[in-house]
Amino acid sequence: MAVRPTRSRLPGPARRALIVEAALVEFASRGYEAASLGRVAAAAGVARPVLYDHYPSKLALFVELLRTQHAELLRCVREPIAMDAPMRQRMRLTIDAFLRFAEERPLAWRLLHPDHPPLDTAAAAEQRYCRAESSRVLAALIEPDSRRAGIDPASTAGHVVFVIHQEALHAAARWWHAHPEVPRADVVDGVMVALWSGFGVSESRD
Repeated sequence: MAVRPTRSRLPGPARRALIVEAALVEFASRGYEAASLGRVAAAAGVARPVLYDHYPSKLALFVELLRTQHAELLRCVREPIAMDAPMRQRMRLTIDAFLRFAEERPLAWRLLHPDHPPLDTAAAAEQRYCRAESSRVLAALIEPDSRRAGIDPASTAGHVVFVIHQEALHAAARWWHAHPEVPRADVVDGVMVALWSGFGVSESRD
């Protein structure tokens, strides 16, 4: 009869995956300062020295987790923005993709958009880096749409419109987490009503 491997016998990548899973819960639920690597190790079923074999510090684990989840969020919204479809359809699908990420991965969303950013200088800088990188990538993706709508993305108006769109999405996701009984489609409808006119177009146009 084959003996089922214990966690101590798991290969390195499998142990690393358990650590990352436990760390996501810890950081998202408690924030950077209150997070404990001891609790992460216990939840992952590994000894603390084993955790340090994979991640030499709390910051190293936080940075990898933050960047991985940030890349996944960008992947989710990049596809609808770049697809070949009318602007209104792409905008709606992008909003839906963002909110679907917040719905299906609430811990990842909370990690990326905490109520209170880290106080630790290095961790806070990493959080700002991910925000800035997200803005850079998304701004580049919507630049053609902005120009078609007569908005210079490099102008003050272009920056303001972009920031308003970003902050509105974040606010909608936060509101929705407090009202989970509301269907996602209804939240998307509300965001579209609020943001579509930001491109200077009416609901009847593409």
